[in-house]
Amino acid sequence: MSLVQKHLERLRGQTAWITGGKRIGRTVAYTLAEQGVNLVLSYRRSAAEAMETASMAEKLGVRALTVQADVSDRSSVAEAVEQVREVFPRIDILVNMASVYEPVGIDAAGEREWKENIDAHILGTFWPTQLIAPMMPPGGHIINVADVTSISRPQKCNVPYIATKAAIAGMTKAMALDYGERGIFVNALAPGPILPPEDFPRARWERIRERSAVKYPVSDEEAVEQFALLVLYLALTTMSSGHVYPLDQGQNLG
Repeated sequence: MSLVQKHLERLRGQTAWITGGKRIGRTVAYTLAEQGVNLVLSYRRSAAEAMETASMAEKLGVRALTVQADVSDRSSVAEAVEQVREVFPRIDILVNMASVYEPVGIDAAGEREWKENIDAHILGTFWPTQLIAPMMPPGGHIINVADVTSISRPQKCNVPYIATKAAIAGMTKAMALDYGERGIFVNALAPGPILPPEDFPRARWERIRERSAVKYPVSDEEAVEQFALLVLYLALTTMSSGHVYPLDQGQNLG
């Protein structure tokens, strides 16, 4: 057995809970399922997409459960936890992926924009972590999703998004200290341009990609796959906690 196979084999039979598993989350779910990881897929509105992903995973021979939950609402997450506990009493991997992205100018940002970003990013990371972590054994992994702007290179016209994604980076470090005493690892990804929002102008997206320090062409499909591979690594590491990993082709270099 190769070194890689040896470590991947540890994942077989584990259970991962993925929040906000639409689009990129589908590839993350499939990648984990390929390694024999059972899945819990929580969604707020995208029931059909979650069930389709679950069905796809089950064809790989793992168990998959979908559950409705508003991750910004503690009582909703608590209810989902009780439903899941009956099927999967132990969660080994938590991937907090719930996110919104709606750029808005600083003068136009109002209560709605702030609430949406706080709900999705800050509360949507904190409540699932707080309520699911007690189900996690030593050696469990919590994986958050921040943003490259959490490390450097801020953007114009996006203050609520940038501020709340930076909060995820900060929470990741604090959580790593709190949960480290329980033997749980907490890390975060800081993606740059991975997959454009729906209806995002293609030419503008390519200009964003061109800001990368490494001039190497990467398709959207490959970028999503790289995201999933980093999640896979973070679900295996026993030597890293409290870190925010850029995934941006060097855009954090300025």
